[in-house]
Amino acid sequence: MDFHPLRSAALLALSMACMRNPHPSPSDVAADQAHARRNTSVITLEELQDPTVVSNDALTTIRLLRPQYFMTRGPVSFKNANAGKVQISQDFGPLQQLTALSGIDTRSLKEVRYLNSTEATARFGINANGGPVIVLLTTSQ
Repeated sequence: MDFHPLRSAALLALSMACMRNPHPSPSDVAADQAHARRNTSVITLEELQDPTVVSNDALTTIRLLRPQYFMTRGPVSFKNANAGKVQISQDFGPLQQLTALSGIDTRSLKEVRYLNSTEATARFGINANGGPVIVLLTTSQ
């Protein structure tokens, strides 16, 4: 029998495709759909009310739920030490330093939104210092 490497690879690929489960369980489907729908730029009220985070301050909660919100590219200006740093805004009010999150209770939050540097500059102008902004929407609105 004449057996070519290309035929071997095709046979292996076909057998691997047949081994995949064509009938996933309903819980697997629901979990995949929930993950696909989750907006990484928004932390919803449902997520904020999770018993594992609800008793934390806002800084701890956001670090647990979306640690990528705190990533920066490092200094973007020699003249402005705050350029490119993450800032916060409560209910689209004035920008504040990130440390203000420690004094905010997670229970007071309705939603948390992440604005990348472009969105932050469009919303807050030069006050955004070319960095991202975490917007907290609170129940006190």
